[in-house]
Parts: sequence; structure tokens; C-alpha cells
Amino acid sequence: MNFASKEMTGMASPLPAEVQILAQRQAALCKVLSSTQRVLILWFLIEGERTVSEIAAALGASLPATSQHLHLMELNHLLASRREKQNIYYRLADNELLQNCLVLAKPPKEASLAAVPGHTEA
Repeated sequence: MNFASKEMTGMASPLPAEVQILAQRQAALCKVLSSTQRVLILWFLIEGERTVSEIAAALGASLPATSQHLHLMELNHLLASRREKQNIYYRLADNELLQNCLVLAKPPKEASLAAVPGHTEA
């Protein structure tokens, strides 16, 4: 079976439009997950929602850099957020792409926020 798209061959694909759309969404997911920091964020959020500050501290990253990663991930429907007073809490989005994402299937235990020195549960 040939999975080449029109984009690659210049010809129309015989694949159904739904399959092509899913492939585009998967490719976008892979692009977003091309950052080590974003993969770590996903692993941290498997445990539950966290504030930007908690995520930044766990990554050892600045708040602005962490916020940029989180914003991009939210725009790509990987994360959802809610505001509570001064804090923004992020959590994994409930969608089919994440449910079938192998990156989330079995993260290392060391990727837990509990493994971060000095981290205490809120």
C-alpha cells in the first residue's frame, strides 16, 4: 500500500479524506512533541493539573519559556487550562490523539514531579 500524499508525489491520494486529516493531525502532534521540554511537560501532567510555576520549577526553566511551551501545546489541543485567581492550571486535554500517543504510554518514573528535588505536593 502506498501512503504517499499528493504533497509528496504531486498526485491525488487514493486515501480517504478522514485518513489524510488524521495523518495531518498526527504530523502536527509530532512537530509539537519535537521539543524535549514539551515531552517532559506532558509527562508531568499525566499526574494531574499543575500551575505554570510548578511546571517551570520542575523543568528548571523560566516562567516565560514555560508559558510559551504551554501556550503552543494548548493551541494544538494537547492541553487545557483554567484560571484560579492568579494561577493558571494546565492539564492534559481529553482527545483521541493523546489517548493514542505512545509518548504518554509509559513515561519513566523519573519523569514524575515527585522525583524533582525539593518538590512538595500542593
